[in-house]
Amino acid sequence: MAKQKTSMKSGDGRKAMAGKPAGGSTKSPSSSKSGMGLFDLLKKDHDTVKGLFEQIQGESKKANKETLFSKIEKELEIHMEGEEKYFYPALGESEEAREHVLEAYEEHRVAKTLLEEASGLNKEDERWDAKIKVLCELVDHHIEEEEGELFKVAKDVLDEERRQEIARQIKENKEQMTGL
Repeated sequence: MAKQKTSMKSGDGRKAMAGKPAGGSTKSPSSSKSGMGLFDLLKKDHDTVKGLFEQIQGESKKANKETLFSKIEKELEIHMEGEEKYFYPALGESEEAREHVLEAYEEHRVAKTLLEEASGLNKEDERWDAKIKVLCELVDHHIEEEEGELFKVAKDVLDEERRQEIARQIKENKEQMTGL
């Protein structure tokens, strides 16, 4: 029995999985003359967020927690939007990538829920620390799967030109969101 494709709506943190994988596997380096390649760009964001989580989990002062949480929220918001607008849709038409992409959308949805819940709590509330710990674990899991599995699939289904185009789009989106 053939798998039936499910339509995805953007209203719940997911976008329609329309996008054109550029077919064929071109195993060229992930960076080009125009700058950082797609995987390096996403990994840099991952490393930034992991560093912020390390800082916040060791922090005891409310003001510092608020500052770090604000940075985490902004970094995750920008990163997730870039992936959801450009990276995941480009992969979504590939059966090989489809399950990975659907799972990534769900992990983003859960992360957004935890961010929203944590932002509504006092940073001295013990539930806040628990939410941050769960969010950190979720993000670590997401990063591990994305860098370990999804990047490999993406290298197979997106040629270098398409990867560079996605990297450019993500960079431009980030610049618009940060005002740089």
